[in-house]
Amino acid sequence: MELTDEVARRAIAALHRPWWKPADPFLLTMLLERNAAQNIRLVRFGIVAAAFVNSLFCFLDYLLLPDVASTLIMVRIGVGLFFVATVELVARTSRSLSLIHVSAATGIIVAAVGWLIPALQSSQQVTLSQFMVFGTIFVLGANLFFNFRFWLSALSSVTVTIAFVYGLLFSLDINETARGVLSLYFVSVLALSLYFSWQLSLERYNSFLHSLQAQIQEKVAIEKGQQLEKIAETDPLTGLRNRRAISQDFLNLTRNGLAENEQIGLILIDVDYFKRFNDSLGHHAGDECLIALARLFSQKAEELGAVAGRHGGEEFVILTKVNTQERLRELADVFCKSVEALAIPHPDRGDDRHIVTISAGAAMTRNDGSMELTVLLQQADRALYSSKFSGRATFTIYDPTEASRDASGENLAELLKHAIARGLVSVVYQPFIDARTSRVIGYETLMRMRDFDGSLISPAVFIPVAEQTGAIHQLGRWAIEQACRDIANHGMSDVVSVNVSAMQLKTPGFPLQVTELICQFGISPKKLALEVTEGIDIALETQAQKNIEQLRAFGVQVWLDDFGTGFAGLAWLRRFDFDVVKIDRAFLHDCESTRGSCMLQDIVRLLRNRGVHVLVEGVETKQQVELLKRLGVNTMQGYYLGRPAPLEAILVHRAASQRA
Repeated sequence: MELTDEVARRAIAALHRPWWKPADPFLLTMLLERNAAQNIRLVRFGIVAAAFVNSLFCFLDYLLLPDVASTLIMVRIGVGLFFVATVELVARTSRSLSLIHVSAATGIIVAAVGWLIPALQSSQQVTLSQFMVFGTIFVLGANLFFNFRFWLSALSSVTVTIAFVYGLLFSLDINETARGVLSLYFVSVLALSLYFSWQLSLERYNSFLHSLQAQIQEKVAIEKGQQLEKIAETDPLTGLRNRRAISQDFLNLTRNGLAENEQIGLILIDVDYFKRFNDSLGHHAGDECLIALARLFSQKAEELGAVAGRHGGEEFVILTKVNTQERLRELADVFCKSVEALAIPHPDRGDDRHIVTISAGAAMTRNDGSMELTVLLQQADRALYSSKFSGRATFTIYDPTEASRDASGENLAELLKHAIARGLVSVVYQPFIDARTSRVIGYETLMRMRDFDGSLISPAVFIPVAEQTGAIHQLGRWAIEQACRDIANHGMSDVVSVNVSAMQLKTPGFPLQVTELICQFGISPKKLALEVTEGIDIALETQAQKNIEQLRAFGVQVWLDDFGTGFAGLAWLRRFDFDVVKIDRAFLHDCESTRGSCMLQDIVRLLRNRGVHVLVEGVETKQQVELLKRLGVNTMQGYYLGRPAPLEAILVHRAASQRA
């Protein structure tokens, strides 16, 4: 039964219809056809049972009406066999429930009248008048036994009643009182059984309507859920899959299995000089440009068996299965050339081109497909940055052997020398949320950097170069100074954390730098937390150990970040008493599987047994929030709870919350 819009409309109208108005014939037909096969089986069984019960009365015919018993017995058995065969034939040939019901109802009438006519010829008139009360069995059977449509029940039961009352009044040789009492008895049984039949029919109809209503509500709920899921996974401007959906697509590709030689390829695309495009033509033209590119990427991805999504801003992502690096190179080239073929005019590029082009960076998973999406994105981001420094309008395939010595690294190193002086670096803050109270209890400081032309450079690109060139010392101190200044000027909740690199931790004067900044701005040391990444194995570095101990002794909080991603996590826990341990997002995202859920639960239990404050990052859904609350996690962080934002936006949001 298909629940169409027309069926839903009729069902809702029928539910609000007064009881005395006739039922919707269309819905009545649906009611009968809904379980037609089961009803047919019931009628076939019912007619056999009725014929058998009717045949049992042959004994009473022989005992009470011996003068016509042979005829009565022959009628009972003959009619029973005939209509059993008739119903069976109709059931096997037409499979029409209505025709089967009519056949069964006709059998009841013929069986009743066929017995009554020869019975009235008996000389045992008084005995017959008493025996005739069993004729009400035919009336009850027609109204209550077979689940006929009400009109068919009424027609067959009224016909039987008329026949018996007529025989009582005009053919039976008994006194008037007996005739009247027996006739009244038949009419009473008819009226009562018809009432029950009508009530049962009405109840079946109403139950059917309520079941339809429940199905309608379920259908609406499913459709709304699908719409919400689609909205949650769709970029509102371009209609492409968003970052969350791309993450799920990557998981699906890895979980559904890859062929023996297949790997997952990722192409990260950036629109060249897009900020200048927006500044020259306006944001509306910029949006139109992004929509046109998204339409092209979606079309090409469908042709190539790939998935296209918007990563954010003017960045797009392509996910695809690939066999070789050469195939990934071909796909990246297709997207670059397809954009050039669109020939979207660009009035202010700053080079000799006058159309919109893209730069792309591509990377592949390892042969076992075990690489995380975040790692793949970082590699593609570094390759993309190489494309930009190569003059743009081109693509680069990430090569780990070349990543540390490409030209982009040299150019970026030069950029890092002037980043602070030229105002190219800034910070954004992402909130930490108390799992129990849902209150913002702190913020993580995240560094951002732009190129000279205003385009954003990923931390995955500039941080490694900063560490290689030593610029990380200057950048790291600037980030801590900025956090301390904002704490002093604006409060910033209970704590603000800043990520520190291994290079900083191994520097002898690092604790002194931090304490000088704390004293300079007059803030409580507990307000500042330094996040140390577990992936950096400096547990054996004597100077790093001393620095951490000195910082904690002064009152600065020290947190362990990305717990579970490296091999030194347990060694760090054994050596240091961290104020907070942040569990890497990968463990939370793996919780869709039973194994992943158990893994996260074991990690949380381990940390809680150590008396450590547990923070889980990467929260992106309400379901993940509920899971972490059930696990007893202390603090949560993620895009679902709050995205990284500039200080101004944080202050506006905090003021609005205080007013509310």
